[in-house]
Amino acid sequence: MAVVAPKNLFVLAALFLLALLPRMYSAQTLGWDWDAPGSFTLVNFDEAGSCRAALDGFDYTPFIGSQTIAIASALGHPPPPGIAGDDRAVKRYCQTPPHLSVARGYSAVAGALTATLTALLALVLLPHRPAVAWTAGALLALSGVHIAQSFSGTVDAPSTFFIYLFLTLLAGALARSSRPALAASPLFFVAALWAKYWVFAALAWLALLPRRWWDYASHGLGRARIVLMGLGAALLLGLLSNLEFRNAGLYPLLAAWYLLVPWRRIHRPMAAVWLLLPPLALALSSVDVVAAYTTGSAEGRFGTSYGAIGWHKLPRNLLNLPLLLLVGLGLPALLFLPAGVRALLRAPGNARAWCALLPLLAFALYMAFVSPITYYRHYLPLLPAAALLAALGLHATRWGRRRWFVALVLAWQAALAFDLVGDYHDDPRLALRPWYAGHPGATVFSSYYVNPPPGRNALFRPEYAQGDGAALRRAQYLVLSENWYDTAFANELNGPLVHDPQRLVKTTPQYAAFYRQAVAGTHPLLVEEAYFPVRNAMPELILHKRWYGTFQLFVGDIRVFRVRR
Repeated sequence: MAVVAPKNLFVLAALFLLALLPRMYSAQTLGWDWDAPGSFTLVNFDEAGSCRAALDGFDYTPFIGSQTIAIASALGHPPPPGIAGDDRAVKRYCQTPPHLSVARGYSAVAGALTATLTALLALVLLPHRPAVAWTAGALLALSGVHIAQSFSGTVDAPSTFFIYLFLTLLAGALARSSRPALAASPLFFVAALWAKYWVFAALAWLALLPRRWWDYASHGLGRARIVLMGLGAALLLGLLSNLEFRNAGLYPLLAAWYLLVPWRRIHRPMAAVWLLLPPLALALSSVDVVAAYTTGSAEGRFGTSYGAIGWHKLPRNLLNLPLLLLVGLGLPALLFLPAGVRALLRAPGNARAWCALLPLLAFALYMAFVSPITYYRHYLPLLPAAALLAALGLHATRWGRRRWFVALVLAWQAALAFDLVGDYHDDPRLALRPWYAGHPGATVFSSYYVNPPPGRNALFRPEYAQGDGAALRRAQYLVLSENWYDTAFANELNGPLVHDPQRLVKTTPQYAAFYRQAVAGTHPLLVEEAYFPVRNAMPELILHKRWYGTFQLFVGDIRVFRVRR
């Protein structure tokens, strides 16, 4: 079956349009007309970071930003001359509507192309199973998580696109022994690496190693042993990246790794490799740039930082990955993911082409055991691969032969996307506009992420409520956003264990105590007057909100409190 057959091209184009329409619509409508016709309100405070980096106003990768600036300039909206290096001026330009419209449109197109690439990658890896390709592409096209990241002007969706562009090209080159594609792949590797410093892309080159090298390295190791050693190595790195593990001096525990290696069955040179793994990992984890991406620091500008989570890091990371897949794929599709893994292990097809996806496996282990930062958008590169495996699992069972059931799985995914994306269009911050109109002249403190009407608030800091609360009592009302007060509760950064306030991320014990009192209605200076919640209908989002808060980072409940005098 030819991947580029006319019939396939037609379906791929249809997938692209299916994915593009919801992404582009939200990209060009969110934030407009909130305060007046033609007004624009920034919804996501992380947008345009790459643009700022391209103008020397932010420490980040400039790869995507350079492109969006070039497009905006060609459309008549270039950056003002001489602003490079001026952080504030750069931020003002990059977050203006003309540039953000370009950045969001770029992200929407990249996201839609990623759905097409997911189907194309499935055709490359499973050329005789087109149903898997179309189902995988449709699952990603209709994923609310992927849609939401694709209409944001951040680098996450474009980065994922460049990752899969590189992996698809390399897998295709290996599957078809194409020397031209293989020769071109380094250019695509640079894009995959540079878009968001995704260093895992380098592991794809392991697929080029001769088969005898793989056989030599795995001699004496069965499939179960390889899985066990892989998980053990990831756990080892997870411990080394834990500040509390280091502070407690528990390094002798790393010797447990040696119990996983079948020393008598492996080649002696490989014994040296496995013997040196713990000390090499320890030395590597001490390098500053590595520690920044594996451990994080204990303190930051908002109090604690990502490394402060300590022992609670492991349950957080292990829980966040399945939660992201649950909301990203929908429950029906997720149930077939184990069957997809099983089908892959039983009949991988072209094993060398599948090896091109090793970066995704390594990244999954990194996010599950090591990563200090676990915003859901950081998991985005795993979602297309998960959609592919879920589609493979679905069509490996009798359910995949029932078209009505496949349609039901996709309809569930579409309903979940409508519910999730609808939260952005029904943002509780919109309900604040009528509230403010009903309280003219009121003195209001508001927290981060609230976005009230211009000129109608002052930024709140929890220190204002300390002592007798004299600073807080200068205002008549306090508006709190869940997107900030959730630092005191279980969420994607804190994980499920929040009983120790010292281990909460991006807060302090004093801040956390204040937020918990305010939300519980027990703070002596605050009386809740209005509540504007995010409301969902799909069970994935309802359960997440019940136990882990609102799923979206930049949309959340808003509570308005009257301040007692």
